[in-house]
Amino acid sequence: MGTRVTIGDFSVMTGFSKKALRHYHDIGILEPAHIDAHTGYRFYDTSQVDNAHIIRRFRALDMSIPDIKALLSTGDAAVRTDIITGHLRQMEHQLKQTQDAVATLRELLAPTMPSTPVVLRHEPASTIWTMSATVEIADIEAWFASSLRRIRVALTTSGTRLSGPIGGIYQRELFADGLGGAQLFMPAAPDTGTPSMFQVETLPPTDFAVVTHAGDHRGLERSYGTLGTYVHDHLISHEGPIREYYVGAPPSDPTAFTATEICWPVFTVNAAR
Repeated sequence: MGTRVTIGDFSVMTGFSKKALRHYHDIGILEPAHIDAHTGYRFYDTSQVDNAHIIRRFRALDMSIPDIKALLSTGDAAVRTDIITGHLRQMEHQLKQTQDAVATLRELLAPTMPSTPVVLRHEPASTIWTMSATVEIADIEAWFASSLRRIRVALTTSGTRLSGPIGGIYQRELFADGLGGAQLFMPAAPDTGTPSMFQVETLPPTDFAVVTHAGDHRGLERSYGTLGTYVHDHLISHEGPIREYYVGAPPSDPTAFTATEICWPVFTVNAAR
């Protein structure tokens, strides 16, 4: 035990205002060593200064109150390490999001990406294996990643080698209303049984305007904007679903794509055939 001090002196020693100290008392994270029963005055112990500094430091790093309480209440070094490591991972994730946002803003201020060419393509009718879901647009990335993992497992288990890239089909309602149909598909391998998670469908022949988005899906909306602008400026848009093809993957793992072909349906483009 140290020496008992008033809340005012403790405020000077810790950098916390009286209001902040009262708040931390109310939520049980830094309770006074003694409260005068007659006056209600709060008194602290000098031995609490270190904990106050810990609280201040971790609050400055946006650690949550429950995590700080857990950190202060345990004497287990392993538990403390887990809490701090977990918060560090969260900060790294937030930093990555901030860096991506900054890069996007810089790009908008001074675009450096080269203009992506739009090509016209006719896709003939084809038989596919497909897995479908009704998805909220906010969940589309998680659904996409989960579905790719399932496809990878199915292909690895069956030993199937695909004759073409994996693709996606996205209904217009998904974009316009935030909820709609989404499919991942792959070309049906001849003379091979259909994996249980897939349905067999036939894609109709369709004409597309196509733009290729390199890399992962960061900035994909800009490629969509480029393609949509070109279609409406130069072609006649068709109201069918948007199709994507995930290309550049090695034969050993067709889910490890390196680019996405975005295919916007248009009315017949004979020159592309």
